[in-house]
Amino acid sequence: MSTTPRLSKGSEVAAAKEGPEVVKTEENLEVAKTREEHEQSGDCKEETEPSNEECEEALRKFAQITKTDEACAHFFLQDFNWQLQPALERFFSYVTETEEEANSTKASSQSSVNELNDDFSLTVMSWNIDGLDEHNIAIRFTAVCYIISKIAADVVFLQEMTPSLVPLIRNNLNGEYSILVATPNLPYFTVVLLKPVVEFISHRAFPYERSGMGRSMQLVEASLHGRKMMLLNTHLESTKKHSNIRLTQIQECFEQLIEWDDGKTIIIFGGDLNVRDDEIDELPPGFKDAWVAAGSKPKYKFTWDTLLNDNKDAGNSRARFDRIIYKSGGAFSKVEFTLEGQNRIRTALCFPSDHWAVLAHFH
Repeated sequence: MSTTPRLSKGSEVAAAKEGPEVVKTEENLEVAKTREEHEQSGDCKEETEPSNEECEEALRKFAQITKTDEACAHFFLQDFNWQLQPALERFFSYVTETEEEANSTKASSQSSVNELNDDFSLTVMSWNIDGLDEHNIAIRFTAVCYIISKIAADVVFLQEMTPSLVPLIRNNLNGEYSILVATPNLPYFTVVLLKPVVEFISHRAFPYERSGMGRSMQLVEASLHGRKMMLLNTHLESTKKHSNIRLTQIQECFEQLIEWDDGKTIIIFGGDLNVRDDEIDELPPGFKDAWVAAGSKPKYKFTWDTLLNDNKDAGNSRARFDRIIYKSGGAFSKVEFTLEGQNRIRTALCFPSDHWAVLAHFH
């Protein structure tokens, strides 16, 4: 189990990007209605915006004043409809908040952490960042890093990271997160990010017994306020035709979860599972699906949704590929679940990834 995973002879990394089966819709009107509802909900809204010339000028001035690049400027300005002054105010308050948060976290980690209280909580994000697609990758990944930093989840699972993106994530997030890379010798891999509040203990990656795409389990042992926590980040075999391989990988994951489960440990399992609904009949005893536990809200169901996300030309396809499965060990009683990364990048005319990010807040 400790050997380095290898890509099977003749396998193609490109296979990992093959989309799911197309969902048949009754009418084109239903597709249009879904897009319209999404836009009106505010998740992907388009307000009356300034001209391209005004946006370019705002980008230039923001970058000059803050001594950042235009990619950073873009994401602050976009939040304020390209109004320079409020974007600058947010940038400088954000820098201050980040420094204060780091100091506060450091101080709290030095105090007693064994007393649980009403504020005991954990936020987990999982996101396939589509690092294999080089189209607009620089600005897309800058957007990914900005969103991660802005949301400030305690634990972040990333899939489809590539060697060229590792220096970028270190430059953008090294001061905020510990960055754990699973198998950096492969063309793509998973990464786990940990906030300082999560005490890192150990980290390892195991290849699956069956995989033609170099997939593996990334396992992290950590501690949260003195309570043991085990994390499993993964990217399971892609496409419908590889269902049999994916099912064996899911079983390996479930066996690992059961091995960890002592009734007290916080266990989080997540990633791009590529699963169809009929591939998981039931979870290991006591484990819950965060989306289901949070109420199965339809607007947060589809994490791969080409009705709304047009980064890939994949027809009208919708699936719940990305999931967070957990057992709280008695630490949490409630969970909230949302999707992130749903704002289009104005200057690139695309979304940060072809997947939405999933976010679970446990408390």
